[in-house]
Amino acid sequence: MLVKMINTDPGDVLGIPGDIHADKQDDAALEVLFDVFQAFRVNRGILIGDTMDSIGLSRYPRLARDFRWGKGTVASETKALRPHLERFEGIVASNSPSLKGRLHALTGNHERWVQYMADEYPGLLDTPWHELYGDLFDLWHVWGEATALKFGQLLVCHGHRLRGSLAKNSAASVLANYPGQNTLYGHTHRVDSALTPTYKYGLPVSHGAWSIGHMRDIREELANPALGVHAERHKQGGAIVHFFRAGGELRFHVTQVTIERTKRGKPYAVVGGHVFE
Repeated sequence: MLVKMINTDPGDVLGIPGDIHADKQDDAALEVLFDVFQAFRVNRGILIGDTMDSIGLSRYPRLARDFRWGKGTVASETKALRPHLERFEGIVASNSPSLKGRLHALTGNHERWVQYMADEYPGLLDTPWHELYGDLFDLWHVWGEATALKFGQLLVCHGHRLRGSLAKNSAASVLANYPGQNTLYGHTHRVDSALTPTYKYGLPVSHGAWSIGHMRDIREELANPALGVHAERHKQGGAIVHFFRAGGELRFHVTQVTIERTKRGKPYAVVGGHVFE
């Protein structure tokens, strides 16, 4: 991965939804997650990748059956994501003097499919995936598929390039492969975490790995013939990351936000002792 350092200050609060997969996103669950972001005064936003499902731009026509129902197209994905992106932008704007440098979009393996198509259709070679969606990402800094972002001592990436990310015990595997690194990622559609305290020159040092789930419609996942068998281990969620100064050093704290369900299937989340529904 290519790591880009992002200037981060004490008091910054990152809001990171799990993989959204527009136009297969769960609208109600996203609204709950954004309520959490608003309550905790998120002032930076990160789209962790696979924001767009992009199945109609892939080499997997077997999975693109939703074209029959008016989904899977660029226009459909744009329409589905726009209100959520506008709300996310509004939350960050309300807690920041400026949006400049505060909105970041990573490229996941789904968005990368567009570039694979360019192998067969060279007319796409100079068209980045996000330009296909018109002005949707105009306020966002869109990073390339090989790029991860470093905020203080926390690395944020999509996860498809992380060694061990798809292992049975994903977070523990990632931490074992990157023992001196703090890594937050998506891609797996699972919520998981692992922390390992070590000692360095007689002082305790902790490193961790966190996977934050997804925001795709879980019912659609369960019904999908290719994904259904895996979806039972998946969980919707996201994260908020607080940055603060302690002992003269910039530090961070990750809060994984998981979406739970009532008996009637209504989404809710519990963060900091508060119920969001």
